[in-house]
Amino acid sequence: MNYSWDLIRSFQAVADAGSLSAASRHLGLAQPTIGRHIDMLEAELKVPLFVRSREGMKLTDRGADLIITARQMMESAIGFDRLAAGLDEDISGTVRISANEIFGVMILPKLLGNFMRENPGIDVELVVDNAVSNLLKRDADIAIRMFRPQQNDLMARKIASLRLGFFAHRDYIARAGMPDSFEDLKQHEFIGMDRDMTFIEGAWMLGVELLPSDFTLRTDSILGHIGAIRGGAGIGATHHGLAEQWGDVVPVLPETPFPALELWIACHSDVQYNKRIRLLMDFLARHLKTPYAWCSF
Repeated sequence: MNYSWDLIRSFQAVADAGSLSAASRHLGLAQPTIGRHIDMLEAELKVPLFVRSREGMKLTDRGADLIITARQMMESAIGFDRLAAGLDEDISGTVRISANEIFGVMILPKLLGNFMRENPGIDVELVVDNAVSNLLKRDADIAIRMFRPQQNDLMARKIASLRLGFFAHRDYIARAGMPDSFEDLKQHEFIGMDRDMTFIEGAWMLGVELLPSDFTLRTDSILGHIGAIRGGAGIGATHHGLAEQWGDVVPVLPETPFPALELWIACHSDVQYNKRIRLLMDFLARHLKTPYAWCSF
């Protein structure tokens, strides 16, 4: 018996999301459409796949058995799509790129504008998110990452190493004074992360005890950190290359041994020979060696 890929895709989406509404948002389809797909698949299989309740959709035992195969089938379909895209030599079309807030808001827009002027047949979709896009599932064609990608199926290039440091607005230092040590820093208005533990875990690796309660202003937004530093809210960490462009901020504890951030550009190995993706990757690799030259503000 042959089953429509649309039905299997909807089945997996509902199983993963736990409800018709969440699956419809994920797939970009109307909720009634997703519901019809599930009804049709259950009718063809002659078994219920979900237990429906006010709390959502829960897989039946038979549904739980089938979802394993459904995921394998969808992974195969995604792989076919990647391979087909990798063989496409058309220099027109769309390239989807993922980057964090700093690169997506402050650096890439100007670069991408220049690229599209040079390549008018290529459209660009820019995903700005501090979360890591899954290149294996084609959430993006190209990703700008602040760490070395580990997946074997990715092709990645290291572009640059970016220095980090503590900075504060001149007015804040004039008002509160310059700290003399890291322990002294924790007595200041200290800007840090909210739920993201990356900064704190990095401090622990350096032998520095740091807790969320040591931060007086907490936000997981990178742009929020920059705005707080430049607004005089306290002392926070950011890139040297950015801060050096702002005459209103000064370095704080410049000898602090921050590890450098590695700047990588990555794509799935199946699409590395796609001409439009390769053009954009090569363009970005050239220009991101000095990324802050393209900073928007």
